Order: sequence, then structure tokens, then C-alpha cells
Amino acid sequence: MAYLDTHRAIEKIIATGVSKETAEAIVDTISNKNDELVTKNDLKLEISELRAEIKSEMNIITHNMKWQTAMGLLILGLLIKNLFF
Repeated sequence: MAYLDTHRAIEKIIATGVSKETAEAIVDTISNKNDELVTKNDLKLEISELRAEIKSEMNIITHNMKWQTAMGLLILGLLIKNLFF
């Protein structure tokens, strides 16, 4: 979760000429949404988890493809044997 220094934010807004009450209202609105904000680290962690999940799925797919190829070759070998021998 992102961290917001509310006091500093209010001071910066007031410095632009906005009233203290308006600055407090703006920062309060932002603070209430603060739990919905994410940091770069949050995104990096999520991307890392997604990569691990994709890698796991790809390993399963590769494993299944090896078995399917082996079974296909076995069936092909049996067909050739039965047709020509």
C-alpha cells in the first residue's frame, strides 16, 4: 500500500493558494482512497507471482505434450507394424 504524508500534502496544497479547509478536504479524499493505491513494489511482487504461475502452467503443458507425442508415436508404430508385418 502507498503511504501518503497528509500533513506535508496539506502544506503543499496551501502553498499554492488554496484555503486550508479545501486542502484538508482534498487530502482527506485522497487518504480515503489510499488503500486502493499500489506501489511499484506491489506491482513487482504481482508480476513475479504471475510469472511463477505461468512458468508452472507451461511446465504442465510441456509435460502433457511429451506424453501426447510419445503416445502418438506408439500408436503410429503399432499401426505401421500391423499394416506391414
